[in-house]
Amino acid sequence: MKETGTLYADWQEYEVTYTPDVVFAQRETGPLKLQILTPAAPNIPRKPQPSLYTELRAKGLVPAEPPRKDPRRFPLIVDVPGSGWGGATGYIHVPKMVELAREGYVVASVEYRGTFKDDVRFPAAVQDVKEAIRFMRAHAEEYLVDTERVALLGDSSGGHTVAMAALTDSEDRFNIGAHLDMPTNVRTCVIFYGPNDLTNLVQDRKDEGKRLRPGEDPWPFELREIFRDDAFDDPAAHLADASPINYIEAGKAMPSFLFLNGEEDPIIPLKQGMRFCEKVRSCGGRADFYRIVGAKHGAGCWTTETMRLVRQFLRATL
Repeated sequence: MKETGTLYADWQEYEVTYTPDVVFAQRETGPLKLQILTPAAPNIPRKPQPSLYTELRAKGLVPAEPPRKDPRRFPLIVDVPGSGWGGATGYIHVPKMVELAREGYVVASVEYRGTFKDDVRFPAAVQDVKEAIRFMRAHAEEYLVDTERVALLGDSSGGHTVAMAALTDSEDRFNIGAHLDMPTNVRTCVIFYGPNDLTNLVQDRKDEGKRLRPGEDPWPFELREIFRDDAFDDPAAHLADASPINYIEAGKAMPSFLFLNGEEDPIIPLKQGMRFCEKVRSCGGRADFYRIVGAKHGAGCWTTETMRLVRQFLRATL
């Protein structure tokens, strides 16, 4: 048979293993779980299957073989789905993340607490994400994680949360739970249409002609989503405290940032991402901003071309 031509893959493709519902934290509201995708079978001991061999081994008639462990390690992406700060499971992003796992990334999609699901306030979601990072580092051997190459990825309120987690490495109030001896620093942070300068969010919406929700001026509706009834104790202070842009400082170690925003997003103004990236760069860091022509809030943002850009950025910075 004659060949038409020869094709060359630009990456190695892996068989993906899905490990669901891995508990990584315990809270008063219940356990929090990860949905984990690995580019190879994880080093988790499997339950022995009944067989003549296992019966003989249990009786000491056959020597036990040490379990074989995969020595490979892959970069880790901790993925944080958006939820309007209402609390999210990691299931929703699993289909999106399979492609990244196929290309050699361990992906852990995070369940985190939310204002409306669990009646918690900022910085609960940030605390949960940072514990997920520590958990994955503590269990690097089981899930084949290269602990030196860790990235965050989030969209919408999840984009806000990963920005906060990326910029608050060792601050005590953001670190609760287990594995506190593990660091939470990351090399890379990918933000899809996440608000980050809450203090100026209403003005940015006005400047770009976004429609405000009833009663939103002067405070953005995100204030109530994040703080609920506590929102109006001191609105300005709450907004400043929960704005990732305020945690960017010159001389402070920062990951590389990739910020993507739909040009027709009715909720998040382009100015939010542009200002964030400008401040990162002015403080000596790397931040790339892309507007996605024709895309809205979520819709149109997760295209093949966009994900190719994300992969290129991850390869360059992890």
